[in-house]
Amino acid sequence: MRRAIRLAAAVVVAAMTCGMHGATAGAQDDAISGPTVTLDRHSMRPGERVLVTLDGFRGNAVTLSVCGNQARRGSVDCNMAASEGIRLDRDGTSTLTEVPIEAPDTTCPCLVRVSTKTFDQLAVAPIELIGHPVGPIVGSSALTPLEVSVSARRAPHGLIANVRSALGGPTAYDVTVSVRNRSTERLEHIVLAGAAGRSRDDDSTALELPVPGPLDPGQTWEQVVRSELPAPVLGGFVWEVTASGAGPSVTASDTTRSWPLGFVLLVLVFLGTVGAIVWRRIARHRALDADDDAEDMDGHSGERRDEVDADRLVVV
Repeated sequence: MRRAIRLAAAVVVAAMTCGMHGATAGAQDDAISGPTVTLDRHSMRPGERVLVTLDGFRGNAVTLSVCGNQARRGSVDCNMAASEGIRLDRDGTSTLTEVPIEAPDTTCPCLVRVSTKTFDQLAVAPIELIGHPVGPIVGSSALTPLEVSVSARRAPHGLIANVRSALGGPTAYDVTVSVRNRSTERLEHIVLAGAAGRSRDDDSTALELPVPGPLDPGQTWEQVVRSELPAPVLGGFVWEVTASGAGPSVTASDTTRSWPLGFVLLVLVFLGTVGAIVWRRIARHRALDADDDAEDMDGHSGERRDEVDADRLVVV
């Protein structure tokens, strides 16, 4: 039993050491990134050609379209028949190309929209089409403007924090939250709210999330925040973040599971110790019962011998 306890202690120390090496460095600064499209000029007549520079896109190709109505209703507002497919440079450098600007069927405000096939990457540049009519903006964006993601990773830091975490105590997590503007408009009033708990209805731990700030079309805001789950940290936890203030609210979630090795080993050692104690008591009771049975058998044998001796005396 002492050997098992020493082994469990050694494993706990090893787990704490691994946790110390695996702990991440704290919250990061705000990061805003995304693909961009730049034109050599923003005022032109329909049919003129402009030089386009593309940066930050991933993949092989994108589609460039000229849209009216600020593309609020999606491709319906764009001149899809005159769209240009552009193959991207594979070395990660800027892609330069010259394209004609064809007027859309809808009225301006107009823009050049560059997107991937699935619209997971998007960039726009406003333009003035000389001679093309301008009208009021109609409808709202066909796409949900915001896209949110959340990812939580265990990140205890320091000896005491690792000991607590290994025993199922309060545990720190690094939570990565990102918000992407999928629309063709600049979004300025985004608000984030987040919580963690054992289920979606349990928001016992609130996440302190900053305001993302203005996001241009296609841009992504990302930040890592530090949050601590209260004890006991055992089993599954749901992390949920909701973005609102720009179109319909959007919610993303992530699930983490924690089985602290130190706590599990202590439970196993405790159960093993209790089992050994119970087994010893059972064995002791069995030994005592066996001794009593032996004494009873000896007593019966003595009585039998006395009876035989008495019978012999009577016969004599």
